[in-house]
Amino acid sequence: MSVKAKKIVKKFLDSDVFVNRNLFQDFFHKELKVFWHASSGYREYDYNDYHRLSQSTASFYDSMRCEISHMISDKNEVAARFTVFVKTIENPNEEVPVGYFISIFKLDDEKIVEIHQTSHPSQY
Repeated sequence: MSVKAKKIVKKFLDSDVFVNRNLFQDFFHKELKVFWHASSGYREYDYNDYHRLSQSTASFYDSMRCEISHMISDKNEVAARFTVFVKTIENPNEEVPVGYFISIFKLDDEKIVEIHQTSHPSQY
């Protein structure tokens, strides 16, 4: 599954899932668990919590995209290093980096079921 898992994660990272409210269920398993070490502290999310987070994000950004620098996979797990860029509702003509991420995605039933993630904000 490693090639297929990598394609699914790449499709997720290339998507507008955090801007387009209708895509969330296409990528995430109902048993989703997210373990996130951010500069603001450690957080855990389940499917519903992460869905609420994505809904609130959608209200702030006009667009969001990821620039992937590294991606490796093994069986049903994919590790990726990427930068997230956004265009805000207030300024849709300027794209700015908002954060740098390293994430490990675990897949089940061709959906993301677990994420272990570390991130820090850009210095923009």
